[in-house]
Amino acid sequence: MAAKYSSIRRMLGVAGLVVAVSGGALLAQAAAAPAQAATPSAPAVGSSTSAPSSTSTPSSPPAPASAVPPGTLTPLVDCIVDAPLGSTVTSRTVLLGYRSSAHDTLRVVAAAGSNGLAPGRADRGQPTAFEPGEHHAVWSLTLDARSTPSATWQLGGATVTIDAGAPSCATVTTVALSAPRVAASGATITVSAAVGRLFLAPPTDGTVEFAVDGAAPVTTAVGADGVARADLPAPPPGDHTVTAAYRPVDGSQLRPSTRTSPLTVTTATGALGVTATSVTPAADGGTATVTVSRASGAGAASVDYATADGTAVAGTEYTASRGTLAFHDGQTSATIEIRFAARAPGAPASTFFVLLQRATTTVDAASATITLPAVPSTPGGAAVTGASRSGGVGGDSVLPAGDPTSPSPVAHAEDLAMLIGAALLTVGGILGVVGLVRFGGSREARV
Repeated sequence: MAAKYSSIRRMLGVAGLVVAVSGGALLAQAAAAPAQAATPSAPAVGSSTSAPSSTSTPSSPPAPASAVPPGTLTPLVDCIVDAPLGSTVTSRTVLLGYRSSAHDTLRVVAAAGSNGLAPGRADRGQPTAFEPGEHHAVWSLTLDARSTPSATWQLGGATVTIDAGAPSCATVTTVALSAPRVAASGATITVSAAVGRLFLAPPTDGTVEFAVDGAAPVTTAVGADGVARADLPAPPPGDHTVTAAYRPVDGSQLRPSTRTSPLTVTTATGALGVTATSVTPAADGGTATVTVSRASGAGAASVDYATADGTAVAGTEYTASRGTLAFHDGQTSATIEIRFAARAPGAPASTFFVLLQRATTTVDAASATITLPAVPSTPGGAAVTGASRSGGVGGDSVLPAGDPTSPSPVAHAEDLAMLIGAALLTVGGILGVVGLVRFGGSREARV
């Protein structure tokens, strides 16, 4: 019987040691799990990882210019300055410009037959991009007037001659005309002209004649700064041309000059105004609606709009927006929708603006204020929308689901494993010690 109990005690001791070792291994595995989770795993041998790569598309060369319609480009000789250099050479400096009737920029390569000088080299540094309108003193050319008394510049099918018959730069004047491109019928058009001289001070005398389509001009004296202004009545609806012509005083060596500008007159319509209609919040932000309206829908009209920061910042709190609203005949209102971002709890009220610009008719209210309402703070102890409620000792968690300190199911599993491991280790150790003591006592009794 004693031998039987002795075997049981030995088996109990061995079982206690096995349980203790198992508990210790489980405890070590549970303790090492967080460290393994925090350490990024290296890629397996033979696997490949690649970072996102950005590829830039090389800018393509500009497309070759199409053929220029006849009469679209006209080369201009503004003036010349001759300076004798000894008995055999006369340096002639020529200032040149151009006139373009196109609505867009034209590009013409420097080459004989399309945009070239003669005689000699066709390319002498002349421009190859030509903006709409009339432009003076755009580029200069220096020649030997004795060896080359005459030259030509051919541009887009038109040719101008450069010779001693060109005006002297000391007498040439220019006019810069400032006039609206669009006006409503019955309105008053304010125009101004700045008269200048190449390389010299502007003239302080003479007059400028302003006219629309060659009608009876309004004559204004040139001021001390070379500027003249006038008010013109808008002509009937349609396309028109405004002209400003400088006339020097009698006996002056200065030469007259003229400048034109296109004018489109539209049917008179009601004045425009902009108001903030509504602000509609949503889970991902919301939409602010702005209405641009007019009292009368007679005639077509257009207006540009753009947002501007107040206390709200574009790109952070709302999406910047700009564009053009076109009102058709009979249309009295149009709307603009502007997105705004979701706002954090406790965010104060903030504002931004919508502005009207470059309208084809009068504007009564040129700006509207959009107010993003304040967001109330979360009450203390209350659940937050989208919070993760994880069970645990001491109550539930109301931390946001994405908060790194929020308890997770993995953390709870690791804690449970550690508790079980510690319990097994404790029980196994006790059983092992008791078994060994009993085993030792039985041996002494037999001896």
